[in-house]
Amino acid sequence: MLDPDAIDPGGPIDPAVPGPQPIDEVSRPAAFTLMAPGWYPPEHAITQAYGFCFTDDGLVALVLTHDGFRNLPGGQLEPGETARDALVREVAEEAWARVTACRYLACQHVWDPQAPDGPISHYQTRWWARIELDPWQPNHETIARQLVPPGDVLVALSWRRKQIAGRLLDLAVASEYAYRHSND
Repeated sequence: MLDPDAIDPGGPIDPAVPGPQPIDEVSRPAAFTLMAPGWYPPEHAITQAYGFCFTDDGLVALVLTHDGFRNLPGGQLEPGETARDALVREVAEEAWARVTACRYLACQHVWDPQAPDGPISHYQTRWWARIELDPWQPNHETIARQLVPPGDVLVALSWRRKQIAGRLLDLAVASEYAYRHSND
């Protein structure tokens, strides 16, 4: 059982998503807390960068892994890499796409006091990105790329809990709208 008082996310929490939310994918006490949009965590505490990647046609790229999990393109930061650099690299590796523009949206704090292989408190960054697709050549852990309208993203994502994803998608759609209208 989660004790919300034991979890200190270290910054302002997004009031649109009550937190912390249990992480259902693990069998130990762990939680996600969505941080306030625009608040950026300390660089040393960031472990991931994932993006809502939009094509010129307004579709969002998702990737499918060998185990059937459908996710946003992204992944772990490599040593010395910024979150933005990790996003660009991971989108190229997983979705076979080039990031032409991106904007930081928010992050989720991960509290995992019994983590077997990592920090008990860290952040996963989430981004809006505009991409140009390259020819599909399966590589690394992804076996397929799927392009979906923004309204279908939550249904297509394999995330068990959709509230944080929904809030992040709203922020990404707003960023896409602003990008489109700034380039008219």
